[in-house]
Amino acid sequence: MSAAENFTRIPPEEQQRILDACLEVFSQHGYAAASTNVIVKQAGIPKGTLFYYFGSKKDLFLYLLDIAIARYIKEVERHARELPDELFERLLYLGRERMNFALREPGLYRLLFNAFVNIPPEIQPEMQERLRRYAIAGQQNLLDGLDHSRFRPGVVVEQVISMVTLLMEGIYQRALPTLSRLSAEESLIYIDRLSGEVEQYFEMIQRGVYET
Repeated sequence: MSAAENFTRIPPEEQQRILDACLEVFSQHGYAAASTNVIVKQAGIPKGTLFYYFGSKKDLFLYLLDIAIARYIKEVERHARELPDELFERLLYLGRERMNFALREPGLYRLLFNAFVNIPPEIQPEMQERLRRYAIAGQQNLLDGLDHSRFRPGVVVEQVISMVTLLMEGIYQRALPTLSRLSAEESLIYIDRLSGEVEQYFEMIQRGVYET
C-alpha cells in the first residue's frame, strides 16, 4: 500500500483538514516557497505524520495538484451539454468557464496558476505529463459534438483547432512574463483583457475557414 493510500484510510474530515491546510500554503506561496512546517502547524498534525502519508513535499504537492486538475476537468464536463456547437463560440465559452472556476475555487485556481506558470525544475517532468493529459482532455472537449457544417470544403477541422491552439499558446507565451509578476487574482483581470484580442483573431480565422 502506498503512502497516499494510507491517507485515504483516515476519516474524511481529517483528510479534508489536512488538504485544506496544504492547499492554503501551496496556493499562497507556490511550490518552492511553501513550508511543510507551516502546513503541519495549520493542519494540527506532527510533521512525521505528513511524510508518512505523502513521502515527500513533492509527492504531497503532486497529490494536491491532481485533485485540482480532476476537479477542474469535472467542472468542464459538468457543462459539456451546454457547450456551443460552433468552434469559436465554444472556445470563448470554455475560457469563461475557466474564469468562473477561478472565482468559485480561488484556492485551487491559485494552485494551478502557480504550478503551470512557474514550474520548479525538480517537478518539471511530472508537470509535463500532467500538461499532456490536460491537453488531451481539452482537445476532446473541443471536438465532441462540434458543428462541422460551417467549414469550407476541404478544411480539416483538426488542423484549424491546432492552428487556433498554437495562436492561443503564442498569446499565452507573450503574456507569461507579465502573468508571472501578477497575483492569481490580478491575472484574471489581465486574461479578461486579453480575451478581446483573442476574439479579434478568431474573427479573422473565421473568414478564412468558414463558408460565406
